[in-house]
Amino acid sequence: MGESFDIQNLISFGDDLISLLNSKNGFDVVSQSFDHSEALHFACDEDFNQIQESIKDCKKKTEEAYSDESARDDEIERLQRDLDEDMELERKINDELR
Repeated sequence: MGESFDIQNLISFGDDLISLLNSKNGFDVVSQSFDHSEALHFACDEDFNQIQESIKDCKKKTEEAYSDESARDDEIERLQRDLDEDMELERKINDELR
């Protein structure tokens, strides 16, 4: 039953297409539809490429942010070590002065 229904739809579609092509403006309509389809496909490709580029930019910025964060963490640790060393030196100097 499903196959005969699909065949009926296909035959109906074929008949409609033949009628369209036989009409005075039929070929122009099909040609315009094809042109519009190509333009739409091109626009979709452009949008897709822009979105892909945006995703790459976001990934890069995210990686840079994580990198900067770890660099800041490293800098904080270095500064903390320097502070600890300076405080230890100050404590030793204070001990010597007493």
